[in-house]
Amino acid sequence: MAWQLHYTSAEAGPSGRAGFQFVAESPGLPPGLAAKVAAHLAYRPPPDAPLAPTPAQVAELPVALAYDTVGGLSVLTRCVYLGQDYSGRYGNFLGHAVVTVPEELTGLRPVEFWQASLWSDVPASPGTALPELADPLPGDRVDPESLAAWLASAGEAAYARLGVLLETVGRALSQGHGRLVLVSADVEEIVRWIAVISYSLPWPVAARLPFLTYSADPASAPYVIVGTTPDVWMPSDLDAAVVRLDTRSDAHPSLGRFARTVTGCWRRSDLAGIDAISELEPGRDGAKGFDPETGAALLAFCRGDPSVTAEEQAAIARILSADMPEWLWHDLGRMSGQMGFALASAVRDLAPIDTSERCAARCAVLALRDPGLPPPRPAKRQDTRDALRREAVRALAAARDLDELAHAASTAYAVGAPVAASDLASATRALVRDGRGDLGVLLERLPADLREAALDGAVHGIEESQAAIRHSMLSDAVCGHLESRDLPHAPRTGTAVVLSQLRRERISRIDATVKLIRLGSGVRDDMTEERDAALLTVWETPPGTAECAALVGRLGTAMSASPHLSDLPIRTFLAAGLEDPGLVRLAELVRDTVPGYPATDAEVVLLSAGVGEAARPKDAAALLQRLEGLGPEADEELLREATAFAARALTRRDPRFRAEVIKESPPAGRAGLSRAWLDGRRGRDEQVALLEVAVRLHLAAETVPDLDAWARSRLSSWSLFGSVESHFKHDGELAAGLRDMAKGRRGPPWKREPR
Repeated sequence: MAWQLHYTSAEAGPSGRAGFQFVAESPGLPPGLAAKVAAHLAYRPPPDAPLAPTPAQVAELPVALAYDTVGGLSVLTRCVYLGQDYSGRYGNFLGHAVVTVPEELTGLRPVEFWQASLWSDVPASPGTALPELADPLPGDRVDPESLAAWLASAGEAAYARLGVLLETVGRALSQGHGRLVLVSADVEEIVRWIAVISYSLPWPVAARLPFLTYSADPASAPYVIVGTTPDVWMPSDLDAAVVRLDTRSDAHPSLGRFARTVTGCWRRSDLAGIDAISELEPGRDGAKGFDPETGAALLAFCRGDPSVTAEEQAAIARILSADMPEWLWHDLGRMSGQMGFALASAVRDLAPIDTSERCAARCAVLALRDPGLPPPRPAKRQDTRDALRREAVRALAAARDLDELAHAASTAYAVGAPVAASDLASATRALVRDGRGDLGVLLERLPADLREAALDGAVHGIEESQAAIRHSMLSDAVCGHLESRDLPHAPRTGTAVVLSQLRRERISRIDATVKLIRLGSGVRDDMTEERDAALLTVWETPPGTAECAALVGRLGTAMSASPHLSDLPIRTFLAAGLEDPGLVRLAELVRDTVPGYPATDAEVVLLSAGVGEAARPKDAAALLQRLEGLGPEADEELLREATAFAARALTRRDPRFRAEVIKESPPAGRAGLSRAWLDGRRGRDEQVALLEVAVRLHLAAETVPDLDAWARSRLSSWSLFGSVESHFKHDGELAAGLRDMAKGRRGPPWKREPR
């Protein structure tokens, strides 16, 4: 339903007043609406028009058809010049207005009402009740087909001009400011251009396009498009694009996507393409936003235009909605292979299943190729996921470092693409071997289901890599992933894993040694060196007696597998000291288990320990002699310590026993034993004991020079002599020998020569 109003100069209007006024209107017109409509009703003939035109000349004057919205209503006005008013003055015109709700114009462009049958050329009598229009009918002078033919007849210049006009109007509508002034002596030409522009726009947008086909004052006319004649003056600072339709228009150097696309549709008479843009316009449901560039880009993309940029695709993704036409989803599915990630993701979320699956596959492919993209959700259909296998294989093989491999593998897993363990292992092996990336990062980022395959490849790559690369790859974190694996085929890797476990205190040194020995069995010479270096690291600090005994018990004869292991017993003997109570048990174990020089060193320990425990001096002397006999084979330092230890052990025996040991020993043994006693710590009791040993040897005429000389020198001390004499008072023989030695005599009294 639409209301009508007639506006003109009358001698006596409905209220009896003279002058310009509404002389007729439809009943039920909303209060106050007439005053608002009046602002759109004005007419002044062109400056060059006759001041007193004839009726024929009046008919030739331009018609001013206007469209705008007022208070949420659509307002169409048509002003025609009438010439003289009731008083005979020129300047009278008829302003015919039709006001309706926007829904009445659904699907129509307001310019279609040019020369519609509803317009009046003569004002109604004052006070006439104009009928309401139940269904305002447009005219038939500006249909798209005739406009396409008109453009084609005008040639390429018309299309060039159209591009400029569309660019100007599109910017004005999308940015909310800007105007276009069309200048022509033929108002029909202006109408045609307004019609072409209107049909180039989605109809909801055209319904928001205010226009006026003619104005004698375009500078102040409040419309986006205003028509005027060449004789109308316009200020030089007019804030509008002025296009003179009687001059040639060159192509605009920087037309946007919308202007280029729609102009191309008109050039091809592709009215369906123009309609398609209307369907794609995000404001088609009455939204206020208008983005002509994106709608045109979407159509161009659907039609396979390769010039659609990534930025345009991103804009397309933002305007998509689930209620897009079916043909659009079909075309987008067909073009999924050209989509960027943002567009493919948007289509996937909104499109019907077939197109959605195509775009899910596209998202997966792009994510596999670009490490910067996040892994998308897996496709819904199994056949879609299976089809990604080849792309997953390509992505794994194309990875340039372990970080890219982590992205490719985790993305393939996330999108449901099959990832063959052999493919992942092969890619990991090559990258690890060449030292490209951080293996720890790869293992951390991979899904647990893929980690074992990557570790398989990593182990092979580590074994084939240079030492520096191997060291960088085998961090403690990586070794943590490998510690549960049996690695006999990968001794280099296994060695590093064992050392890492030891550093992290996850295993003991004994366990680490056992693992290293097992890893080293049957390996090449260069690997033996690497294993030995690891063993040296493990046993940098010598073990205690209990630890060494436990190690020997675990390894047995395998202690001889490495010189660093063979050296452990002697290092323990020396570090612990021969006084250690557990040393004898360790030495017995080494002697009975470890062949070669460790057994000899163990025998040294056992002999030295046995001296102090000998039941008879003869036995102690025999042990000392055997100990001395090991000199060429035993460790020199250990032998020296053992001899000193045996000597100290004998100091705990009584002097008679000690003297007998000396007498049972060979000359070299006698000298060594007495020297050890003399070099040791000698308290007063020990000095007394040594003097008694010396006296007994003196009485037996089997003196040891060093000991005898020391004893005689000490007897010069009256204090010490007195202590010894008191000590010997119950043994006459020792007392006599003492006095004899103190006088400087040689030999026992009964063997001295008479003077």
